[in-house]
Amino acid sequence: MNKSEYMKIYRNTYKGRKSKRVSDWKRAGILFHDYDILYDIFMETDECDFCGCRLDTEYKTRKCCDHDHNIDDADNVRGILCHTCNIRDVYTTIDIYLAKKTKTKNEHDLLL
Repeated sequence: MNKSEYMKIYRNTYKGRKSKRVSDWKRAGILFHDYDILYDIFMETDECDFCGCRLDTEYKTRKCCDHDHNIDDADNVRGILCHTCNIRDVYTTIDIYLAKKTKTKNEHDLLL
């Protein structure tokens, strides 16, 4: 088996998909203290943290890891959103909403 064949197989494994996702996040400027935890949260989240819609593979409702582009030296993840909420110009609204939500500490909020 040559390297190309191996990589094609590897990319379809759990570890390969996880590695690709984390690499994409890092390339996009997403910073988090433990990418394994972030990946687990991302995979387990099934509703948008902002609007509450069910997340799936459709364009408007696909999962996005929202982050603050102004923070480049510390954790900057704000939540797991649908694509529609992620591209809206509602960053201040999202920050206020997530701050309120964090007051009701659950495991998901504690890790973000």
